[in-house]
Amino acid sequence: MPDTAQKDDIETMGEGRQLELLTGRQTAAILMLLFNDDEAAQILERLEPHEVEALGEAMFSVANVDATQIDGSLDRFLMLIMNQTTLSYKTDEKVSRVFRRALGTSRAETIMNRFAPKRPSNIAEILKWIPAKDIAHLIINEPPQISAVLMSFLTPEVAAETIELLPSEIQADLMYRVATLGPVSGKALAHLHALLEKNKPLDEEVLPPMEVGGVLDTATIINNLPKERGQALLKELMKRDKVTAKKIEEEMFVFADLMNLSKKDIGSVVRKIDATILVPALRGAPKELKTKIFGAMSKRAAETIQDDMEDAPPQPMDAVVAAQKAIISVAKVMLDNGEINMVGVGADYV
Repeated sequence: MPDTAQKDDIETMGEGRQLELLTGRQTAAILMLLFNDDEAAQILERLEPHEVEALGEAMFSVANVDATQIDGSLDRFLMLIMNQTTLSYKTDEKVSRVFRRALGTSRAETIMNRFAPKRPSNIAEILKWIPAKDIAHLIINEPPQISAVLMSFLTPEVAAETIELLPSEIQADLMYRVATLGPVSGKALAHLHALLEKNKPLDEEVLPPMEVGGVLDTATIINNLPKERGQALLKELMKRDKVTAKKIEEEMFVFADLMNLSKKDIGSVVRKIDATILVPALRGAPKELKTKIFGAMSKRAAETIQDDMEDAPPQPMDAVVAAQKAIISVAKVMLDNGEINMVGVGADYV
């Protein structure tokens, strides 16, 4: 469907009529068709799966464009790149090569880990292209710890979809392993990479250890599961390790999730919270959440809290977090009792 926000008015030469308007996506598709096969393939390799699908669809849609429309697309492309530079292109690869040559691989990796931006793992990139049912098949046939590492590289949505495809008897164990993962050895990462690429790991492909998984990852996955499955998994985790399960539960409902409450329900929660807790909690809240909470209060009450926040001395982060957790605890009880309702992320569990 045409993207009207990106349409260009281009006039044909000679006839003076307007061309059929082209979207930015169609312009990109025309350029892709003008590249040779190798050039086009190199571009596709750098796109996300949904971008590849959208671009492929657009490439079919522009099969019958005329020469003037092609000229218009090239003009648009030139306008976009006129003020761009190529300095940032593959900067990470350039810096890595220089440091490796100067310091050697081991020392270069050690020092670059101190300042270089975190680089996305090839494992995560590969997994983007694999359907959940195929990932589930891999997990079933791999050792549990390797399966947990694999799960930690998935997006929460795909991880939740994959969990639902697995036998119920291994779901809780897998989630527990994800929650308790720590540094993963380079050999394990190389094995997983080779598994996904269907080849043998090479010695030079062995990476430094990487920190993966954790309770936050597990909480996010459970939040993307249907309500009943998420509750059942958490109960099983409680039986296995109450401390870890409690940490997961805490991460499943965070202060920012109050944005998913209606104005009426936020008002119901706030009325049960003492000002001595609300003031420090709101000091660490996003602006949008503050606005929503103040909007659920009477004008006088909101002004009083705002005045107290301005007059209060700086608060230690621990005090802010503790105050926010106290409000979350009240909201959880109200959710469990059906006094309030939540929509959005986390709603399927809480």
